[in-house]
Amino acid sequence: MSINYSNYTLDELFDVNENIDKDKFPERYKQLCEEIQRRKESGEFEKKAKEIEEQEDKDDDENEFIIEFSAEGNGKKRKLFFLGFILINLAVLAFVIPKYIVTDFTDIHEYSTKIDFVECHKEEIIDDETDKVYSYFDLNIGSYQDTFSAVGIGEGKCKNLARSLKVGSNVSIWHESGLIHQIKSKNNILLSYVYMEPKVRELKTEGAKLYWFVLLALWVVLFKSVANAVVPGTFTSKLLKQDK
Repeated sequence: MSINYSNYTLDELFDVNENIDKDKFPERYKQLCEEIQRRKESGEFEKKAKEIEEQEDKDDDENEFIIEFSAEGNGKKRKLFFLGFILINLAVLAFVIPKYIVTDFTDIHEYSTKIDFVECHKEEIIDDETDKVYSYFDLNIGSYQDTFSAVGIGEGKCKNLARSLKVGSNVSIWHESGLIHQIKSKNNILLSYVYMEPKVRELKTEGAKLYWFVLLALWVVLFKSVANAVVPGTFTSKLLKQDK
């Protein structure tokens, strides 16, 4: 049965081209290819591509968020908007930046105590995207009712320290809120501040990427509005221009 593909829209032609059985219907496939070629030569493909591009631009314009401010008056709204934007940025930075700062060794108190228990704790985390398993080792030391942890250290170092630190022996621990920065026993530094500093920073900044992402997203969404608050009329919504 002959089919007149000239009555088909481009979308319908594309759909047929994706689903037609070339071996079962060779004649139909030949007619289809000829019609597609004819549409290309007539410029219909270019017209369709331009329509799609224009629609995408229109959708982008509709989704674009721009606050426009008037240059007239004392600019109170502009000033409040700009001040609010700056305060949000400062609040996020004030929260995130300290996480990257590890307390200087000279400012950390040396705590001398007797070991009640010591262990090398292994924790496995599965990456949801790759299903790869990552192993992390933490050295935990208990003294009275307190627990001190050296996080993210190497497997060999963790196990060696757990073996060498005996229950009942004395140890000096430099820590901050239970997070070990250095360990010394019998005048020997078993775990140095230099080694632990990046480990502590990595732990403290574990969730910091989310805040940087939020801050970046804020700039992307509000950049044009902020520019308008500084200089009114810098950016104008294309949809508003069309309405005018």
